[in-house]
Amino acid sequence: MADQFVEKCTVLKNEIVGRYVKSVEAIEAGETLLLEKPLLILPASGDKRCCNCFRYAQQYCSKCQLSPLCLECESHSEFDCKTLSDIFSKSPEVQVELLKKFFGTYNIIKCLLLYENSTTREYFEKMLLMESHLDKRRNTTIWKDHNRAVIQPLLKSNICQHLAISQRINEEFLQHICGIWDVNSYEIRAPDSEAMRALYLNASLLAHNCIPNANQAIDEQYRIKIYANRDIDKDEMITISYTNVLMGTDDRRNFLREGKYFHCVCARCEDPTELGSHMSTLICNKCATNKQEGFIMKIDAKTWKCSNCHHCLKNEQVETILEKVKEEVFHAQDDIRHLEYLLTKLPTLLHKNHYIIVDVKQNIASMLRSIIRNSLQRPGRQLYERKIRLCQELVVLLHIIQPGISRLKAIALYEMAIASAELYRLKFGEDEINAEELQEYLRKCEAMYRESMRLLLYEPPETPEGQLVKSIINELRDLRSDIQLLDNPLPDQGGDE
Repeated sequence: MADQFVEKCTVLKNEIVGRYVKSVEAIEAGETLLLEKPLLILPASGDKRCCNCFRYAQQYCSKCQLSPLCLECESHSEFDCKTLSDIFSKSPEVQVELLKKFFGTYNIIKCLLLYENSTTREYFEKMLLMESHLDKRRNTTIWKDHNRAVIQPLLKSNICQHLAISQRINEEFLQHICGIWDVNSYEIRAPDSEAMRALYLNASLLAHNCIPNANQAIDEQYRIKIYANRDIDKDEMITISYTNVLMGTDDRRNFLREGKYFHCVCARCEDPTELGSHMSTLICNKCATNKQEGFIMKIDAKTWKCSNCHHCLKNEQVETILEKVKEEVFHAQDDIRHLEYLLTKLPTLLHKNHYIIVDVKQNIASMLRSIIRNSLQRPGRQLYERKIRLCQELVVLLHIIQPGISRLKAIALYEMAIASAELYRLKFGEDEINAEELQEYLRKCEAMYRESMRLLLYEPPETPEGQLVKSIINELRDLRSDIQLLDNPLPDQGGDE
């Protein structure tokens, strides 16, 4: 597939979101809409990674003296290397050591080298069409940081005047490039699983929605795959989520405002109940005192109001409550007993689906996962039951906030199936259930495995999610073997006494 959207999609533009992608035909859930290679891959801010394999670099290229390499890589882009080598050898006034001292400059140099190369110049010009929100960023902290650590060192190094694009380079132009990367780049995994950044010319056109109709996945070759997570009607805007779906509305909006420079007005953000999920809802203390049910939700930028007694809180009061809760959660990290205690305490302040409570549950589930997978541990019934309950609660929540094909839902179902199967085997071993009942329960686990696998089939095979499909296949094989064994039990091997 070419690095273009499929024919069922088209690119349009309006004044609200700028350029965006729309369906021109109905699209079925799971259909691939785009498979695209990155224009460039750059390390996260402050990292020095090999420009060839992206592992951490311990040296510079012996030829160009600037491009970082690991100990195993001896070369990198022939064009980049020759271009930089020629500049440095013919222009002694270029301060290579200054560029090394402020290594963030190398990321911008890599972008500028796209223009130097006639075969990639058109892609550089397309990159410049991306939104940088220059005016919204002007004189902000990020603007000043880029100016201090990237732009001024780059200009003072004297390298820019030796580039073909030198006449266009000034502070504003360089800030525009920095903004393009900050606003449009995707976080990807380095070989050591740490974060890097990649820029995709077409994927960057996709608009955001907190309940998107498409998912993104990045494979081992750093190609981005965009696929429909539900059926998409003709003339729908294709959207992905720029945020973590398990964040509350204020956190999502703050993230988008600070990093993407827009205020989200999607259906989930505009609904105080977050589509009935109540992931940002507080419990009304006044109603609780009167043994009534009251939920406090945000009705505008300054006010939170109870749905029952109409008691109001100022936004500052809610922020204070949440900060204290977050501090408690922070001090409980890695202590499963303390986290479980918080789960008995926090529902007096927060809705059971509040994102902070969900985060605590996720932490507990992660610890239980480690115990279950540890061959030296012997998890008891209560541990399995707790794990199952946590997974069930997450799946129910995800049905609301992430309907359709969902990685998170698939993983939760997979882990619920593992814990359920072990719990039922344990009950059978203790003669609490008979063979027929065990078989029935295992078939339910089989259905969970199948649904988990169905949700992950659209992921690239070599991603962690794609690899999980292989684990599910193995688990299914063992499960079916147990089910068949229950159908045809082995004959009693005992002899006459």
